[in-house]
Amino acid sequence: MQLVRDPDAATALTFLREELTALREEKGRLVQVVADCAIQYQGRARSMLHRGERLLLLKPDGTFLVHTATKAKPVNWQPPGATFHAEVEDDLLVLTAYRPKPEEIVKVTFHAISVCIAVPIRDAEELSLVGSEDDLQELLFRHPELVEPGFVPRRRERDSKRGFYDLDGDDAEGRRLVVEVKRGTAGVKEAQQLWRYVEPLRAQNPDGGVRGVLIAPRVAPKARDLLRDHGLEWKELDWEEVLPKVERLRRVGQVGLGTFS
Repeated sequence: MQLVRDPDAATALTFLREELTALREEKGRLVQVVADCAIQYQGRARSMLHRGERLLLLKPDGTFLVHTATKAKPVNWQPPGATFHAEVEDDLLVLTAYRPKPEEIVKVTFHAISVCIAVPIRDAEELSLVGSEDDLQELLFRHPELVEPGFVPRRRERDSKRGFYDLDGDDAEGRRLVVEVKRGTAGVKEAQQLWRYVEPLRAQNPDGGVRGVLIAPRVAPKARDLLRDHGLEWKELDWEEVLPKVERLRRVGQVGLGTFS
């Protein structure tokens, strides 16, 4: 890691030029700059951010982000593929991020810099499962045995006239199986949601034996009653218990939880 505190314009210019050269040579590090700066944008529109304390991020893939002290989204950005240029104009350091298609320019004029940091970061080779519903959907797609033995998932996020359901596939007997995943306790609302997805599929395939299963850490008693009434099923999975096992599977190179001991 390289760190420079309270640099003047010349020192910050040297720092940035070294890092930008490394970016062009695909040896770059994640660059972070905290500074009092003004930002101009020119492209599909024009905008101006007047002076203020901001965090700038320059990523090795050419992504450029400008953050304030609040909110999650950047106040200005360039997607991957931007190129960067730094120079001193009128005793002030100026950083430019440029994209050719569509042509867009973000120009940052620094009035005072608190710190410049360059940190080497490696991307993870695989998805890191952390427990969002999208993560859990991905988990079940990769490890269908968690749904039930013999389940073969075909698609994720299947669109229906009544919304998107999480997994669509076939059970061990070749019957269609619709899977809805919930991160927390599933109640009547979630049971009704699964029924909305399954009902039209059964109407289209009256002899097809379309099944539906709701998977959650806990399924409330009233939700169970509703599922039974509609011929639907449920399975309770403790995500906090399952996710660490999947991480260990990756490390030992096994492909299914059925082989894990």
